[in-house]
Amino acid sequence: MITRYREFLSFLDKKLAKMFEAQRPFIKCHKGCAYCCKEGEYPVSELEYINMMFYYNELEDSIKDRVNENISVLLKKHREKMYECPFLVDNQCTIYPARAIICRTFGLISYDSKDKKRIPFCVNLNLNYSNVYDKESKKIIIDNFEGYEPLAYNIDRKFLRSSKIEKEFDIFFGEDKPLVEWLTEEEFDNI
Repeated sequence: MITRYREFLSFLDKKLAKMFEAQRPFIKCHKGCAYCCKEGEYPVSELEYINMMFYYNELEDSIKDRVNENISVLLKKHREKMYECPFLVDNQCTIYPARAIICRTFGLISYDSKDKKRIPFCVNLNLNYSNVYDKESKKIIIDNFEGYEPLAYNIDRKFLRSSKIEKEFDIFFGEDKPLVEWLTEEEFDNI
């Protein structure tokens, strides 16, 4: 199933690359930025988590040690709702090729389940879409950018993990929960 899931990720990455490219005038993401990894819940499915852990197991021991330290610290604070991703080391994702869907899609304007536009929080850090975002009205102002309107995409996790996708790629995402809940002491000790 991991092979089929990785095929899905490859398909998704190609689609997302086109979306990010189309939004290039508004995107400020760059290697080492990592604001999106500093505070979140990081919801992942069981399949995403398994893929992440397969990749984790292939890391160099020195990197694994740093991730393990991060996980240990996180598990001591276990009930905090928002936390730094434990796979972040020196502002870089140690499992980048196996990162979760939520990580892959972050940074683009998307539609939520109620068809409302969801602007990434980094707009408030003068990053993505900040060149067309009015902080006072909390809206995109296209007059701020000549001739090019930012788009919103249907990249909601529920859509990307739908039964239609599962059927098309012959995968099953399984249970969904925050990353910290997958990383319980008992679960992590069995890796």
